[in-house]
Amino acid sequence: MQVDGSGLREFRTFVRYQSQQEALDFLGEVLTDERGVALLHGPPASGKSVIANQFVQQVQPRLSIAVVNGARLNTDEMLSRILEQFGYDLALSSADEMMNMLSVFAVQQTRTHEPPVLILENINDMYPSALGALCKLATVTAGTRYAIRIILVSSRDMSRIIDAPSMASVSRRVIGNFKLGPMTAKEAMRYLYTKLRSGGVDRPDDVMPVDVCEKIHSMSGGWPGDMETMALSIIEQAKSYPIKVEDIFDPNSPASDDVPKIIITSMGKTLQEVPLTEKRALIGRSDLSDIVIKDQFVSNQHALLIRDQNAVVLVDLKSRNGTYVNSRRVQSKVLLHNDIISLGDHRMKMIYAPGHSSIVIDDPELADTAKMQNIADARKARERRIPTLVPLVNKKKP
Repeated sequence: MQVDGSGLREFRTFVRYQSQQEALDFLGEVLTDERGVALLHGPPASGKSVIANQFVQQVQPRLSIAVVNGARLNTDEMLSRILEQFGYDLALSSADEMMNMLSVFAVQQTRTHEPPVLILENINDMYPSALGALCKLATVTAGTRYAIRIILVSSRDMSRIIDAPSMASVSRRVIGNFKLGPMTAKEAMRYLYTKLRSGGVDRPDDVMPVDVCEKIHSMSGGWPGDMETMALSIIEQAKSYPIKVEDIFDPNSPASDDVPKIIITSMGKTLQEVPLTEKRALIGRSDLSDIVIKDQFVSNQHALLIRDQNAVVLVDLKSRNGTYVNSRRVQSKVLLHNDIISLGDHRMKMIYAPGHSSIVIDDPELADTAKMQNIADARKARERRIPTLVPLVNKKKP
């Protein structure tokens, strides 16, 4: 049986679950509540961007809407991106001119009962000057009505920022602060089965039985992004169907005492050594990352390191400039000892603890993807030709 995992990759295949539906209903209140500012937060991989996209589809073309990632934008950049999405071809030179144009546009739209909507992402990573511009936008009125509806999105709670005295013009308009929740096990099964059907699988339970769905739900914590990554990895590695739950490796299981580490350098200078003591480490420019890389070519959430007992897996998180290992661009890769990860102008060297056995395999395909525990494992892999792209499926002993 050939299984197409495209449904798990397909962005347009939207499968709504309860918390997402509640979030969409909450965002809809921005259009009916005169205060018109809503806060939405949830961890990475919780589906915030999917929700924002669904909300945009609901309100367009009835209302003008702009979706802007505010992280690390100065005032001019933020205002110009908002105006561009509202349809303006800019030839303006100052923040004051752009602010005036935005104000005039918002007032005109509101007077025709079509107030524009601004969705601003990653507010926790915005510069103070850009936050100041946001506060000015929040004060624009058409008569007695606020002229711009605002949705603020972040990977963590925004209360500390919103409640600051300097943010009073925004905080007085807040209608609520919604925290996304994960899927239940039942919702996870429906989610995965719908995704598989969209990829052409007529009977998803013949590929991924209920107990496998429950296992994936448990490993991912019920967050859709993590669930999709794990399910896709399991499908790509499976040699027969249905997949068996005992074949799935749980990355949350106890690890050995050998702690691998990453050595980070830039321009030939060692910046830090990071022991990989946790099961997951998020790499990115955002201060929310576990490993923060302050580099203009590094995305806010650039890549993820997943550790199991025997290996560390690198997964690119759809970064803008890509993730490279030993000068080759990768989507996911089991890291070998001394592998070099390139992120912008930074280098990250993978170091396994002493005693961690590995083997260089002659087969080019296996050498590029496999991380072997010992020579016996290498022989088995040669015989079976099993490329282990992500170590979520256990290799069975003969």
